[in-house]
Amino acid sequence: MKEGYYWIQHNGVVQVAFYSEGVTEDLETGNVIHGIWHLTIGDDICNNGEAEILEGPLKSPVQNKLW
Repeated sequence: MKEGYYWIQHNGVVQVAFYSEGVTEDLETGNVIHGIWHLTIGDDICNNGEAEILEGPLKSPVQNKLW
């Protein structure tokens, strides 16, 4: 998956989250997980299927401006 901002749903809450590459261990299962969701509401979670991607990656509004 590409790093960037996505609209996701996690635990019934729709929010924008940043997905980054990285390796972490799921403390409940001991499985090694690739990818981390940095949530705007709540603590960061690993990319183990708990988050449903609704849309993304989102384009930055700064990329649309001409300087």
